[in-house]
Amino acid sequence: MTAGSETSAFSDFEHAGWQRLAGGYNTHFKQLVVQTIDPLLDAARVGPGCRLLDLCSGPGYVADRARRRGAVPIGLDFSGEMIALAKQFYPEIQFREGDAESLPFPCGSFDAVVMNFGMHHLGRPERAAAEAARVLCNGGKQAFTVWAAPSESIGHRIIFSAIETYGTFDLPLPRGPPMFRFSDPDECRRLFAGAGFMEGTAPRSLLGNPAFLRLDQRRARTRRAACDAA
Repeated sequence: MTAGSETSAFSDFEHAGWQRLAGGYNTHFKQLVVQTIDPLLDAARVGPGCRLLDLCSGPGYVADRARRRGAVPIGLDFSGEMIALAKQFYPEIQFREGDAESLPFPCGSFDAVVMNFGMHHLGRPERAAAEAARVLCNGGKQAFTVWAAPSESIGHRIIFSAIETYGTFDLPLPRGPPMFRFSDPDECRRLFAGAGFMEGTAPRSLLGNPAFLRLDQRRARTRRAACDAA
């Protein structure tokens, strides 16, 4: 199997899973993942009037919190089931089904792009980072959260220990990017430096690692000129 087909298989596997588990995610994970929303929005400097793109928006928790701050959010998720939930919960917010690796928005459409625990579900995170940079205005900001590595997260240590004791990791699943790749701040810096971001802050916590990165305005102008030419 080629690298491209492996990536496609992983993305298909992720999509099928979220189509099936959208309701369960809302029931069982909401109280956990909402804990990082305010630090995430703070990192991206989301406030009144901010044009915000919430990627991997799921049931809409982040977009709703941003709206309460006075921002103008749009949520995007590749799972139609997640989008249906978000529209049901927050009908006053615009949610769209779409691909974080191929965004359906013009260059410079947003002041901030955020992603709450979505990066490790992407088969091509480099492409998603480049797309986020493309749709941001000059000086725009991106922030995201990922799970802390097991060495820092007792929750993951408990889960993995239980699987090792009572189950197995040897399953015929599609190969994807390392789950904890972006738990390493240096990996985050390398990813976004390649997409044209300047280094921001990378505060750490036991739940997740919000990372704030500001789009390099000089490189953004070059990219924006290319968009205009196209």
